[in-house]
Amino acid sequence: MVIDYRLIAKYLAPALFLFGIVAYIPAIYAFCNDSLALSAFLATGTLSLVLGFIFKRIGKKAGPNTSLRVLFLFTTSLWLIISLIAAIPFFYQLPDLSFSQAFYESCSGLSTSGSTVITHLDQRPRAILLWRGILQYIGGVGFVALAVVILPISAMGGMSIFKTESYSFDDSAKFTPHLKTMAISLFVWYVAILVLCSFFFVLGGFDLFRAIVTALSTVSTGGMTPTDTQMNDASVFNQYTAIGFMFISSCPFLLILASLSGNPLLFFKDQQVRGYFFINFIVALAVGISLIVVNQYDIEKAFRVAFFNVVSITSTTGFSLEDFTLWNPFASSLFLFILAIGGCSGSTSGGIKTFRLQICYSMFTTQLQKLLHPHIVNEPRFKGKIIDPDTLSSVITYLVSYLLIAMVSTIIACSLGLDLDDSITATISCLSNIGPAMGTTLNPSTDYSNISDPLCVLFSLDMILGRLEILPVLLCFTRMFYRR
Repeated sequence: MVIDYRLIAKYLAPALFLFGIVAYIPAIYAFCNDSLALSAFLATGTLSLVLGFIFKRIGKKAGPNTSLRVLFLFTTSLWLIISLIAAIPFFYQLPDLSFSQAFYESCSGLSTSGSTVITHLDQRPRAILLWRGILQYIGGVGFVALAVVILPISAMGGMSIFKTESYSFDDSAKFTPHLKTMAISLFVWYVAILVLCSFFFVLGGFDLFRAIVTALSTVSTGGMTPTDTQMNDASVFNQYTAIGFMFISSCPFLLILASLSGNPLLFFKDQQVRGYFFINFIVALAVGISLIVVNQYDIEKAFRVAFFNVVSITSTTGFSLEDFTLWNPFASSLFLFILAIGGCSGSTSGGIKTFRLQICYSMFTTQLQKLLHPHIVNEPRFKGKIIDPDTLSSVITYLVSYLLIAMVSTIIACSLGLDLDDSITATISCLSNIGPAMGTTLNPSTDYSNISDPLCVLFSLDMILGRLEILPVLLCFTRMFYRR
C-alpha cells in the first residue's frame, strides 16, 4: 500500500480532539452570556470529539513509518475536515446563511483570510464573533507549525531553504531538531503576543471583548473584526497598535524568538525581514505623499492610514481603515501591485512571501549579468549563500502553480457571473489569504455576502489552496501521488 490511511487517521485523531475542546470555549461563553448559541457549539465540539475517537480506533493498527505522502494527505484532510466542522455553528446559529456561506466563513477564518459573508456583525451573537476570532487564531498557529516543520522537509515552494537557516532559541542560531521544544516556544510566543496585543487594545479604548477578538484577528493576521466598522472607529492609539502587531506577526516567529533569546541583531540583519520592511516603508511612503498632495490629507493622518493599509495588505491581515480604492489612482494602483506579495515565511501571513520575490530578483539580476558577460561565473544568492537548483526550481514551480490556479479560478468566477475585475482581485485575495478585493462590487468597504453559493465554494477552496502553499494540496489530486 502506497499510503497508510490508518496512519493519517492516527494523526487526525489528536487534532480533532483538540479542536473539539477548543469548540467548548465559545460554548462556555454562550452558557454565561448567550444561551441561544450554546447548542451549536456543544454539537460542534461533540462531533469533533466523536470523530477523533473514531479515527483513533482506526489508527491503532497504523504502521510506524511516515512518508511525505502521508504528511500531505494528512494536512489537506485536516484542513478540509476542520473547515467543515467549524462551519456548523455559523449554519446552525445564523439562519440567513446557506451551508456554502457557512463553509466560506469557516475557511476564511481558518485560512486567516478575513473576508466575511456575515452582515450586521454588531447584531450577531457574541459567541459567533468569538468563534470567528478563535478560528483565525487556530489557523494562524497551525500554519506556522506547518511552515516550520512540514514544508521545509518537503522542499515545497522553496521552503527548504529555511531547513538549514531556521533559528534555534540560543545564541548559536542553528537549526534545532527538537521539534517539541520549538513547538512549545512558538506556542508561548503566540499566546504572549495575543495577551500583549489585547492589553494595548484595552488601553486604547476597546472593551475587553472587542480587544480580545480583535487581537485574535491581529496576531493571526486574519482581519475579522467583531464590528461592521472594522477599524474606522478605533482610536488613533489602537490603529498604531494594530500596525505594530500586524507587522510583528508577519515576520518569522523563529527569528523573533532567536532575537529575544540573546541576539537582537539577528532580526534586523535578516535579509527577508529587511526586504519586507523596505517594501512596506517605500509603498506606504509613496501612498502617504499622494494622499497629502492629491487628497489633501494632513500629514499625520496621511501616513497613518497609508502605513495601516499597506501593512494590512502585505501582512495579509485585511483590516479596513477607509476604502483605499476610493483614493487617488496612483495610490490604488500601488495596492493592486502589493496585493499578492504577502509577508515573511514562518509567520502567520499568507501570500507569495517575500523570500520568493527576493530569490526571483536574485535570479533576474544574475541572468542580466550573464547576458552582458556570458562567461561570468555568478549564481543567484540568498542571505549570502548560493541558492541550490532544487530551491530555484521549486520557487518557479510554486509561482507557476499560483498563476495557473489564479487564472483558472478567475475564469470559473467569471463564468459564474462575477465581473472580471471582481473575479481577478477576489481570486488573488483568496489565494493570498488577504480578505478585501479591489473590484467594483467586492472591495474594502463591502463584504462577500452577495456572492452565489458556487462562488463561495470556489473561493473557499482558493483560500485553503493558498494557505497550504498550493502544491501539497494539488499533489493529493494527481494520479502519481497514489502510485509507487
